Parts: sequence; structure tokens; C-alpha cells
Amino acid sequence: MSETIDRYAGAPMVRFLDAYVLDAIGALDDATRDTMDRNVSRIRQALQVEGDTWQEVVETAMAMPDDAADGVRTSWEMFVDECFRAGQTPDALAWSHALVDARFRS
Repeated sequence: MSETIDRYAGAPMVRFLDAYVLDAIGALDDATRDTMDRNVSRIRQALQVEGDTWQEVVETAMAMPDDAADGVRTSWEMFVDECFRAGQTPDALAWSHALVDARFRS
């Protein structure tokens, strides 16, 4: 639990990005998805951008291309294939954290 708290300390956008990536690959838990869905207006306000869904708000805030979620899914599918070929089990959470860290964190 403290690892998660440490991950988001001073980096609130990382929480939204982690959720976005997990949602794009179908691995976002129901409780988080429901919370994000219920708080679209608060997320819009916090990020100061428009969007009909929390996913659109995150995409707009980060100036992502329209096909960003598709790109995430494609990358995930390639990773899963690589894991299976290597006899490993893919870890969606670890992969999503690595992707967010590599693309969005400095």
C-alpha cells in the first residue's frame, strides 16, 4: 500500500494515467472505474480541460492523439505475446506502471 501512496505523492496525474492505461487494456478494477466515472466533473475541474468521459479528459490534458487507447492496447498485446513466448505470465499493473513511467514521467 505504501508503494502506491509513494507512487502518487506529488504526482496526481500519474493516478489518472495509470487508470487510463489499465482501462485501455481492460484491466481496471470495477471500483476504480466506477469512482472515475462518478467524478468526471471533478476531474475536468482539476485538470482544467473538457471531455465527456474521464478518459477523454485525461487524453486532452496530456495532448494524446485520438488513437492513444488503441496504441496502448496494441503495445499490451505485443507484451502479452512476448511474455507467453518466454513462458512468463504478463502483469498488467507492473506493465502499466512501466509504460506510464517511460512515457509521461521525467
